[in-house]
Amino acid sequence: MKSKSRLFDPGIILVSILLICAAVVLIWWPTDVYLMGISLAGWLMFSSYGIWFILAVIYVVWKEKQSKTKNN
Repeated sequence: MKSKSRLFDPGIILVSILLICAAVVLIWWPTDVYLMGISLAGWLMFSSYGIWFILAVIYVVWKEKQSKTKNN
């Protein structure tokens, strides 16, 4: 049987997207840009919660689809 590369595993792909988002926030962290008294990095982290949720839903659907094709 031919095995797939681990680089194309849904978990690896989605974790790399999460790391990129976290890196963007951490790059902005030292700046003194404030919006309504909250640091811009704080706003970026807060707004990224929607991205985390969407990525979690994508992961679950992706893995379910993979398991269905593997079982058939």
